[in-house]
Amino acid sequence: MRRLVFTIAVLAVASAGISASFAAVHHAKTLTFAERFAPALELMAKH
Repeated sequence: MRRLVFTIAVLAVASAGISASFAAVHHAKTLTFAERFAPALELMAKH
């Protein structure tokens, strides 16, 4: 019984992580180059 609960918990965490990674990939594709790297470019310009 414990093993079943543990397996369900692991699968739930794994599916949440996978869906979060897909959401991050989708969000990254919608950004332009300037939007994605603006913070890094500003830091490089200051040096």
